[in-house]
Amino acid sequence: MADFRQVTIIGTGLVGGSLGLAIKKLDNPPKVIGVARNQETLDKAIAKKAIDKGYLDTTKAVSGSDLVFLAVPVGSIANVLKEIAPYLDKGAIVSDVGSTKSNIVAEAEELLPKTVNFIGGHPMTGSEQFGVEHASANLFKNSYYILTPTKKTDTTAFQKLHSLLNKIGANVIAVDIEKHDLIVATISHLPHIIASALMSLASKQTKEGQASQENWLLLAAGGFRDTTRIAASNPDMWLDICLENKEAILDNIKAYQEVLSKMASLIEASDNKKLLKALEEARVARVNLPIAKEKELRQLREILIPVSDKPGVVSDITVTFGQLGLNIEDIEIVHTSERRGILRLALDGESEAKKAAKALSDKGYQVEVRKIYGA
Repeated sequence: MADFRQVTIIGTGLVGGSLGLAIKKLDNPPKVIGVARNQETLDKAIAKKAIDKGYLDTTKAVSGSDLVFLAVPVGSIANVLKEIAPYLDKGAIVSDVGSTKSNIVAEAEELLPKTVNFIGGHPMTGSEQFGVEHASANLFKNSYYILTPTKKTDTTAFQKLHSLLNKIGANVIAVDIEKHDLIVATISHLPHIIASALMSLASKQTKEGQASQENWLLLAAGGFRDTTRIAASNPDMWLDICLENKEAILDNIKAYQEVLSKMASLIEASDNKKLLKALEEARVARVNLPIAKEKELRQLREILIPVSDKPGVVSDITVTFGQLGLNIEDIEIVHTSERRGILRLALDGESEAKKAAKALSDKGYQVEVRKIYGA
């Protein structure tokens, strides 16, 4: 793993511990330093071989590291950025794993020195369990890992982080910051609110009337358990998320309330036709949810784009891929002069490559698509 010599992970819980385990499984892995609030957590992380060494002091832990992950609750990230800013090495890359991005990226770009590269990140994976004892090297395998580059993002820094995440098995996709927070409010944050509300309702009903004498939750079948599973997640983490992404979550709650009211009206009116149509539309949408593909080499294509080597280019191009729902398998910049280079991107599928090439051509880029031989 020549790109990085030492990686620091601040927050060695489920996600941070899993990052450490996944990185340590790479060929010739970098040294992994962990940070936690108590020695017991560090001891568990070391025993699990998620980290090589642990610190309680973040400032000591980041010195000498060329990559730093912030795997702490989103409400704590700004304070951690302030703590580590003076101690980061020149050229270091800092990334977070928070599920909100707008405030975090703005704070990072304001608080960190110009010699440090911040790239927002959000692994779309996890578990209702928490703590390093539940960490797994396979947590990121074939799951989407969102990066949110901006106009200030350095191309080489993005390429190095992208490459690492790809090597631990993630499908890396770039998304615009503002769009990210709106998207996750719908597909991640609202489902948790719904699961928590449903669990609260069921719990309340078991304590009232006849239900108080018999625990009806013992009868809960697969549907109820699947729907409410995520309500068991870390409440402190979700408190921070609700406050950080407050506006987008409230907008989605209101929209969901309107859908529920409409369904209630159809049931009240015994409108068989419209109710059946609504249920069928939901069924079709659920059946057609896309599934992340296993990584394979047979259909790999590379897209070559002459670019000027300056911040902003990588954001524009990679976010274009993200808008099309395409994850980049590999990214590299080949310098042809001091200020120019060829951006090389690999992705899986001939039709996907053609789709990406057209979108980039429409934006004015010169694009060439090639088959990767041996793939």
